[in-house]
Amino acid sequence: MYPVTEGFHQVMQANKRRVLAKATIDYTDPFLDQSVTIEPNEAARISYPFQTADGILKPAAKFASLDGSWKLNADYKLAPDPSEARIVQMGWWGGQLSDENYLFVVPYPLLTVEFFNRPIDSLRVVGDNKRGEYPVNFEIVLYDKTDTVLYTETVTGNDGVVWSKPLIEPVPDVVKMTLEISRWSHEGRQVKILEFFTSLRELYETDDIVSIRLIEERELSHGSLPVGNISSNEIELRLYNHDRKFDVGNTSSPLYELLRANRKIALFLGTEIGEDQMEYVPLGVFWSGNWKVPEDGLYAHTLGRDRLELLRQSTYNISQVVEDETLYDLAEAVLVSANLMPDEYWIDPELEQFVVPYAYFEPQTHREALRKIAEACVGQVYCDREGTIRVEGPSYFIQGTPLPYDIGPDDYFTKDNPAKWEEIANYIEVETLPLVRDTSGEVYRSNDLIEADEEIVITVQYNHVPCMDAAANLVDVTGSVIITDAKYYAGGAEVTVSCVNKSSFRLKIDATPLKVQNKEMIVAQDKNSVKENGLIRFTFPGNPLVQTQQIARRIAETILFIYKDPRRGIEMDWRGNPAIELGDVITAPDYQAGGEDVKGYFIVTRQEIEYTGTLRAKLAGRRIVAPEEE
Repeated sequence: MYPVTEGFHQVMQANKRRVLAKATIDYTDPFLDQSVTIEPNEAARISYPFQTADGILKPAAKFASLDGSWKLNADYKLAPDPSEARIVQMGWWGGQLSDENYLFVVPYPLLTVEFFNRPIDSLRVVGDNKRGEYPVNFEIVLYDKTDTVLYTETVTGNDGVVWSKPLIEPVPDVVKMTLEISRWSHEGRQVKILEFFTSLRELYETDDIVSIRLIEERELSHGSLPVGNISSNEIELRLYNHDRKFDVGNTSSPLYELLRANRKIALFLGTEIGEDQMEYVPLGVFWSGNWKVPEDGLYAHTLGRDRLELLRQSTYNISQVVEDETLYDLAEAVLVSANLMPDEYWIDPELEQFVVPYAYFEPQTHREALRKIAEACVGQVYCDREGTIRVEGPSYFIQGTPLPYDIGPDDYFTKDNPAKWEEIANYIEVETLPLVRDTSGEVYRSNDLIEADEEIVITVQYNHVPCMDAAANLVDVTGSVIITDAKYYAGGAEVTVSCVNKSSFRLKIDATPLKVQNKEMIVAQDKNSVKENGLIRFTFPGNPLVQTQQIARRIAETILFIYKDPRRGIEMDWRGNPAIELGDVITAPDYQAGGEDVKGYFIVTRQEIEYTGTLRAKLAGRRIVAPEEE
């Protein structure tokens, strides 16, 4: 359950209620929008100029500098290292120090930002409020695609950390803007700019929103048991377009040329819990697909999916063979490779109990690699309401509060308690795919002589996958060649060779292949279920991470425990409460005895939330053992 006040639940359960909505959309995001490039002409040893376009106006701390201002007894922090740059705000720090008159020398510190064609309707420059430093004299210049100056703003005597100016009329067709600083607020300091590029984030509230439709789930079934679940949540968003700002051809709109895929969308539903006191619950973080803006309609429409959909579009191709690695470590390696920061994912510690003797991944999407990890422990992968990717183990059933949320007959319109006979299996087969080292030898040799007179990078695929302990050598060499770098993966390598004048060679790689040997079939069955339902077989799909009897048996027993009996579930069309999350436990009428409803306990596996000024939801879950039945 998302943490909300008791007042929030009271409003949601009331006979009359008013549900509010809001959405924020980042139309420019330096982490995702490859059209945004930021380049300074100077920088300190630690400097993050890309942070000047992320919409964050304050540094994370008062960072220390060797300019004489650092006092050991003061509240200074060391600058963040690159691994923290996504979550710790520092901004662009320049190289040269201002003189005794607070002036810089030519060439002045200069920050250049380039982006797709867009109108600029405001300017902003933000200094460092933690250190109380800011630019005093500076110049902002806007350019078009031919490098023609469209607008110049010269500022002298600024005396504030935040300087901003709305333009009387938007400047159209801007593709580049520069900030040149000639005078600083302090002597002997370098420039420190937190924000310059007008990162465009718009807030849309209840009256701006036509409709929101959210589908979130963490169990998928495709004609078989939902084992190794991974699913992307999806939203459908419609915004009012009464002022035609979303029209693609509206060159005066601040959104011109910005209605593109991968715009970051955050959605919220809430209510008023007191006089002028609002409380909102997040529905998740999504990235837009295509936008539709019909000429004869008053709305703009887009579909969005969560971060797991982005991982479908990126490739995990740097996997090496690692020995005795846990599924926890493998999941972390995949997520780090996808450039996620620690606060953007959560991995269940239970995955540390699953150890793989020789773990590797052939080139595949990051999402598929996570799916195989979830499958190898009968877990699940999904995004929560904060946009965090959750990799959960088989025992992680309840995320929220131990107290269930009660849904009574007055709360729902229709309800069904189906028994899912298609999701039953009482004879489970899991095959192990143990890997053993084979004889070391040649796994790659160039077919033809390679000729070059400069440094080249050669990408090769081994004749056998996977391999470990690889080593590259040059044979049939004429001239002067040397291997300057080599990166070895489970299925191939990237070898950098430096050649002097015109040289030729063949590239040979020796390695130790691993091969599957001595497969075993682990079987788990429930005789009582077989007697009652007949033998229903489920063969676990081959997974290269399932190599030992111990893991295979644990998988078989987990699947059998969950699916040996018909799974009783719940499907409900009801009034809805956005605070209920996937994995929460609810109680609802299960059957009647003596004219009274008998409550059942259900874990939420799927929700469809629809907002059109009012709230309605569909909920699906599966029955779990009630505390009094344990």
